[in-house]
Amino acid sequence: MARLHDDEAARWFAKADRGPMSAQDRKAFLEWLETPENAEAYQETADAWSTLGAAKRADGLMAMRAAALRDASGVSRRRAIFGLAGAAGAAGAGGAALMMASAAGATIRTGAGERLTAPLPDGSSVTLAPLSTVRVQYDDARRRVRLVEGQAYFDARSAPERPFQILVGDQHAQSSGGRFQVTKQGTTAQILIEDGVLDVVAANARQRLTTGQMISGQADVRPVAATDLDELTAWRDGRLVFSDAPLPQVAAAFNRYSSDRLSLAPGAGLDGISISGSFRYDGTREFAHALRAGFGLRVRQVDETTWEIAA
Repeated sequence: MARLHDDEAARWFAKADRGPMSAQDRKAFLEWLETPENAEAYQETADAWSTLGAAKRADGLMAMRAAALRDASGVSRRRAIFGLAGAAGAAGAGGAALMMASAAGATIRTGAGERLTAPLPDGSSVTLAPLSTVRVQYDDARRRVRLVEGQAYFDARSAPERPFQILVGDQHAQSSGGRFQVTKQGTTAQILIEDGVLDVVAANARQRLTTGQMISGQADVRPVAATDLDELTAWRDGRLVFSDAPLPQVAAAFNRYSSDRLSLAPGAGLDGISISGSFRYDGTREFAHALRAGFGLRVRQVDETTWEIAA
């Protein structure tokens, strides 16, 4: 039976690593995780993947490699799993994130170029963009998550008697359930609601967000067009989408989501270049070369991960 749990865990890990699951797969995955032995086997697979630094993907061999790494790592089956309600697992495109847990809650963190989807104890889930950190605290009365930094997408299961609370900066948002994206860059917080109703409190002012609305900082709520929604949430599919965005803004986005970096030469007069299109955020090097071909810019490789762009 242990071998069966292990093989199934490797298969689920492979599926999660390839990108966002379909609604049907995600439902089956969460149901599978409800069995403690399954959740434990899945966590061991993720631990082994992270510990041995195996971030390369090969779709056809992924499950076998994950199983082999788990067996080689010798991770103890006594290891605590997420700590809340007995079950959780994590896997992301580009690598496994660091998860630290206690009886009171958990911290989930991603590094540069990593994307993570982690089930939460009540069957909800959180998807983290690269360089993001969330802290999770559940008790009998509430479900509370705090976005410390970065970007997170929450798919919160409906439970009116147990509110789902999101804290970001000085903003406090609460809902009975729904789908929300929360972003924190420096001192600026942004909350986008894809489905549902979310009450946001900031600076003693309360505002209600409904489907297709967004609030940035403490500004007024505004509607989000379908094209803007696609652009704002494309990172969940590993993409960056731009519409006439200035090159410095595009470079900053690549630098946030990718483990490679774009460096714009000072005084190079690049602000006037506008970029439109959809790009893989792990395609920084290809994007740099596209700038050379499309705009005649000079591209110089500074080190193994940095590309300098100049006019």
